[in-house]
Amino acid sequence: MQLDNRIIYNKATGTIIYQTGEAKGDVVPHEQEVELAFIDVPHGSIDYSKQFAVKVEDGEVIFKDFPVEETEEQKRIKQLEEDIRLLKEETGGIL
Repeated sequence: MQLDNRIIYNKATGTIIYQTGEAKGDVVPHEQEVELAFIDVPHGSIDYSKQFAVKVEDGEVIFKDFPVEETEEQKRIKQLEEDIRLLKEETGGIL
């Protein structure tokens, strides 16, 4: 399936607000009936390096956290903590 580039613009001025870009392959088609609205998120209220907007429900923006990759050191610490937990269970307490 091919998806055309949809351009959303201000009808009064012709100013382009957003473009979807073209897509090809396993893509979700554009919705044909669209009613646009907007919501302002106060400047500085969201750390966009940690979260992104997913959708708007009941007038509230729903944000989702970006997945955080664990460093090798964090993975090693988790493994050591798990090893200690297992040892505590086996011995009935702290060694």
